[in-house]
Amino acid sequence: MSTRGERMFLQSLIFETQLKNYRPISLLNVDYKIFADILAKRFKRVLMEKIHRDQAGFLPKRHLADNVRNVIDILEKLEVNINTKAVLIFVDAEKAFDNISWSFMRKNLHGMGVGQGFENGMAAIYSEQKAKLIVNNVVTEELKIEKGTRQGCPISPLLFISVLEVLLNMIRNDQQIKGVQVGAKHYKLRAFADDLVLTLQEPNTSTKKALEIIQQFGQVAGFKLNKQKTKVLGKNLTDMEKEKFQEETGLTVVKKVKYLGVYLTSKNLNLYKDNYEKCWSEIKRDLEIWSNLKLSMLGRIAVIKMNVLPRMLFLFQTLQILDKMECFKRWQKDISRFVWQGKKPRIKFKILTDAKERGGFALPDLKLYYEAAAFCWLKEWMLLENTDILDLEGFNNVFGWHAYLWYDKTKQHSAFKNHIVRKALFNVWMRYKDLLENKTPRWVSPVEAKAVKKLNMEVGWPKYWEILEQDGDKWKLQSYDKLKDKVQNWLQYYQVMELFKQDRKIGFQVDKSKLEIELLEPNTKNLSRMYNLLLKWNTQDETVKSAMIKWAQDIGHDIMFADWEQLWTTGVKFTACNALRENIMKMIYRWYMTPVKLAKIYHLPDNKCWKCKETEGTFYHLWWTCPKIKAFWEMIYNEIKKVLKCTFAKKPEAFLLGIVGQLVTKRDRTFFMYATTAARILIAKYWKTQDLPTLEEWQMKVMDYMTLAEMTGRIRDQQKETVEEEWRKFKSYLKDYYKLNEC
Repeated sequence: MSTRGERMFLQSLIFETQLKNYRPISLLNVDYKIFADILAKRFKRVLMEKIHRDQAGFLPKRHLADNVRNVIDILEKLEVNINTKAVLIFVDAEKAFDNISWSFMRKNLHGMGVGQGFENGMAAIYSEQKAKLIVNNVVTEELKIEKGTRQGCPISPLLFISVLEVLLNMIRNDQQIKGVQVGAKHYKLRAFADDLVLTLQEPNTSTKKALEIIQQFGQVAGFKLNKQKTKVLGKNLTDMEKEKFQEETGLTVVKKVKYLGVYLTSKNLNLYKDNYEKCWSEIKRDLEIWSNLKLSMLGRIAVIKMNVLPRMLFLFQTLQILDKMECFKRWQKDISRFVWQGKKPRIKFKILTDAKERGGFALPDLKLYYEAAAFCWLKEWMLLENTDILDLEGFNNVFGWHAYLWYDKTKQHSAFKNHIVRKALFNVWMRYKDLLENKTPRWVSPVEAKAVKKLNMEVGWPKYWEILEQDGDKWKLQSYDKLKDKVQNWLQYYQVMELFKQDRKIGFQVDKSKLEIELLEPNTKNLSRMYNLLLKWNTQDETVKSAMIKWAQDIGHDIMFADWEQLWTTGVKFTACNALRENIMKMIYRWYMTPVKLAKIYHLPDNKCWKCKETEGTFYHLWWTCPKIKAFWEMIYNEIKKVLKCTFAKKPEAFLLGIVGQLVTKRDRTFFMYATTAARILIAKYWKTQDLPTLEEWQMKVMDYMTLAEMTGRIRDQQKETVEEEWRKFKSYLKDYYKLNEC
């Protein structure tokens, strides 16, 4: 296995003439990366036990959002405790990954007890390394590397955080460094890899001691503080105190700092303006630029999904601070304007946001995504497991968390909502509380709700499902003897009994609720699970859509709901081409403007069909019953019969919507969908004229689709026989009737 690599330099956005602003990234051999990846997966299991939860980088079940949440909660606490002077130091390390000492790293691994086998594996890739630099496409001679972890190596970030943990433990254990205090806990730091923030009380003495420890650590480990880029937010400090702090520490106190992609100031009131408003103004500017591109409607929806949603979703997951929903209406209006190119919408926004399997377009609903992200934060309040977050976020709570969530103690303690995070999360919970839990939930802990509030929470609060037992058809509280280990004393037991009698009137959730299934039990995909659940509820009044009723009225008989579902789930998937799929969706929702509709909008005297000039130009008439259109469809019908060499009924739902059912065999269905879609697209091409498409145009269009299908099959590595079988009859038709051997 070769440990040699090539390094390319990624240019920083500013000061491009300065060498220090070019970031090296290693291009490594595949065998090296496979070996390093195997080591990384094993190393993660060790680090999950050895690395404190304050370090959120590169480890499973740890999230960047936890760090931002921690900082916001600390600022909220300091906003209330105005006599507590504190600083938040956002540490910047100079070339953090590149300066790590190999000898220190090896000794640290040995001290962690990773085992001799793992140490030997690390020695194989971190004892001798060489690299070539690629500068302006010129490759240099080999250089020997003797320190640092390679950015581009799978195990590099894990090695870095294992080394950094030594420094973080030194800071945590030093009694002279005072963190922000909640009861017996000191919140001194949070880290995401090398993005370290120190949250310190007694700013001058604590900071000087922290800087001293960082310097001592750097001398042996290679970690070097970049004082110029290290920024400080002061809280409850006067201007004179800030100046004195800067003089004594050499660090710069600033008004605003960017931490993990989020702009922070000493007051959380600025979070919305500095982050949400700033982000949306950039998005709005991009939407205006993208509006000039010739994109289909599905293409514009894809732009929202790929470019707008990720940016907003990052903020939703890291900044749960929105207590009012007016901003979502503005954002929805901007998105709608982009999707419809400034014109009046022809399809309801709810239908656009609905899932594709329910006949929607899967346009992201930003409000629902925000609320789904809020439930990911609310999960901590419900499970009562992460006491570090709960103690800090509830530093001035009067009651237990479940007393607020289920027993609505905000009426007795209104100050609960005088907290930017608690208010935002609680408002989301109250909007969905009755929908999610119409009976007393299994996860509620009456013991925690009635317990005397302490600054530092205990763990292991018993939930209802643990303390109830069934008595025939009813539920009853277990006896005091059975619950001795779960309640503090007999008084608390009878307090719980009081709550039980109150909750019994509502009834108890016997089976697991949707909230438990989608949020509380799973450890992954919580956001998408909750979004899908909220979306289903939000669009349930559009289950039977008005367009479906109109189609049934036009055709003269009901179309089974199962047929609609089959069309949405599998029918539109006959092609990868968005233009063809879009045509079907436009037909379903009767997207095309008709003479009748235009006459009504613009008060025009003439509402006659553009083709026959005799009958009212309704949607169904223009697509099916107009004599000229009927003749065109008859021609297409006859040609399809020639291709498939069979006869079948000419049903409007099959030709106009693609609801084929058992009309044609399964193997012929793909061609039928292409053939009818080609006919519809040609009709739309001559929409406002008296002209009709010709047979030759239809044949050429279908031949184009055949070429497209064959190319798609090759790209997707589909079996050639499958694609050939789908188009075999059409090729025979061209050969037999038009003497075309090559298609």
